[in-house]
Amino acid sequence: MIRYLVVLAGLLSPGYVLAQGNSTERKYISTPWHLVDTWWDLGKEMPFESYSVDVTLSDTVNPKIPLYIAPIGLGHLNKIPFYGGIQTQLDGNTKKDTRLRKLGPGFLFSMWEERRLEAIRPADGGFCQSSGHEGDFVSVRRPYEWTKGKYTYRLTKMDKEMVDGQPATWVGAFVYSHEKDENIFVGALRFKGENLVLDRKVANFVEIYGRVIPTTDIPHVQITFGNLKVNGEKVLNPTARAIYPKGVPDFAEATTVGQSLQVTLGTEVTNREKRDIKLQFKD
Repeated sequence: MIRYLVVLAGLLSPGYVLAQGNSTERKYISTPWHLVDTWWDLGKEMPFESYSVDVTLSDTVNPKIPLYIAPIGLGHLNKIPFYGGIQTQLDGNTKKDTRLRKLGPGFLFSMWEERRLEAIRPADGGFCQSSGHEGDFVSVRRPYEWTKGKYTYRLTKMDKEMVDGQPATWVGAFVYSHEKDENIFVGALRFKGENLVLDRKVANFVEIYGRVIPTTDIPHVQITFGNLKVNGEKVLNPTARAIYPKGVPDFAEATTVGQSLQVTLGTEVTNREKRDIKLQFKD
């Protein structure tokens, strides 16, 4: 599990960079910058039919700032790692045209340990990727002009098929916009196995990716994650931790609001003493 977060956080990237390209800015590791990773513990692994998490954005983010908000920063189905979320600057291609193109804001769903195009089912008008730059992975991408507001990111078990004599299961990603009362199909990916099991630990993260930006450009926004549901049932009494990776700008702070996690972005946290913090939920 940890090695995938290492890749996601860009800790394997060589060298350090100046965020503003001059000697007055502190040196940081190369992007992507995981500003914070929050880990939920659901209490036990569970048979999987669906999993969902709500994410609420206090403000609309400038689409020119490369921000990745991941309601599912990392999870595992039958030990296969996956992740998904919301980006300001998607890229992708189609199965017929592998030319990578910029797509603007939208949603994505990815899984590792697979490269075959046959394991990808994009939405109508959607895009995909199959790549090895973060380890073998496949992904579906759906452009969407998201704004501030509340969204529910949901994964759902779909149809089954046999692949090389072995059972496989399609899992679809959907995002529901509460403000627009609109359900968006992001796409589906094919997981090995028939009876899928969701691991007990699932992450969120907030990341600056792609090009290096000045720390003053990190958006001021509150991002709230909560209302976790497995198979349509609310997860009772989950626990959570916040991890702040070293070497990235300290411009995020995770706290609890009721049974939700709230990440405040854009204000520098000076002299952070602890980088692995158990978060206490309040009734």
